[in-house]
Amino acid sequence: MKKINIKMLAAAVLAAGVMASGIAASSYAGADVANAAEFTVEEKKAVLYTNGNTKVYEKPDINSTVVTTIAGGLPIDVTGITSNGWFRVNLEGTYYIQGNGLVENAVTGASNITSSDLKQLTKGTFSFYKNPQLSDFDADDIEDMDENTYIKYMDSFLMGYAIIDNCILRDTGETLKTVYTRESKKDASIAALTMQAYLINYRNKYFSDSMTGPFRSEKDLKLALNRAIRYDIKNFGSVYRNASIGSNEDKMKDFMEDVIDDMKAEQGVSFTCKMEYGTYKESDGSESKGWIISFTKKD
Repeated sequence: MKKINIKMLAAAVLAAGVMASGIAASSYAGADVANAAEFTVEEKKAVLYTNGNTKVYEKPDINSTVVTTIAGGLPIDVTGITSNGWFRVNLEGTYYIQGNGLVENAVTGASNITSSDLKQLTKGTFSFYKNPQLSDFDADDIEDMDENTYIKYMDSFLMGYAIIDNCILRDTGETLKTVYTRESKKDASIAALTMQAYLINYRNKYFSDSMTGPFRSEKDLKLALNRAIRYDIKNFGSVYRNASIGSNEDKMKDFMEDVIDDMKAEQGVSFTCKMEYGTYKESDGSESKGWIISFTKKD
């Protein structure tokens, strides 16, 4: 991306009536935020960083819907500046941030998450897009979700389409807010994170574990392959074990050929794989035997 001179960018925002680039805007009385429908946009390209004031709106108007509140220190692609003093941004769609919501440099101690990672987090997950029922789900609803659906559920909270502390963590059945509050009292490193950053870490670990296995049925293994397709993951490792196959190499080879052929027929995507029967570690640290598989998604 071609970078723009930050001083020129700040000057353009100032001309629109809003202070930016790290200077707090104490009031928007000087900016015409009430008539957002009349705004124009000057095309600009830059990468700026979120801070403690970063709220994302559907329109450049403080009375419009707040899409999400973003943790500090994340790089955001700016695509333009509105005539009423807002940044137009690209975040899995076109949204708007007030002039005091982005700064030139990342804040110290911010979460180490890039904009490309943030987009990857939400790629292909919009079956829950702005779904008001998200905040009505309870632990039983979460328990009934398959893992693909649950990942979409978490991603929807990450994009801010429901109140983030309503997100339920599947391993405990508790809300994110409950777990985050409890853990932050015991661990200073967790206390240093925003609740959204904590959810990002939780989601990434859950996502990784959901790709690893061990899988004991063809259906579960296919879910992992479908996940690799949805998130455009080129290479990943899994474990498969099944009593009817055991360590029999011929049976496992035939099984994997059938699975990969099915994926090609169903999704139009194929994989290559390398397999080895060996020892792997369970989530509790114990060791088991199974097929350790390295998948590569074919272009």
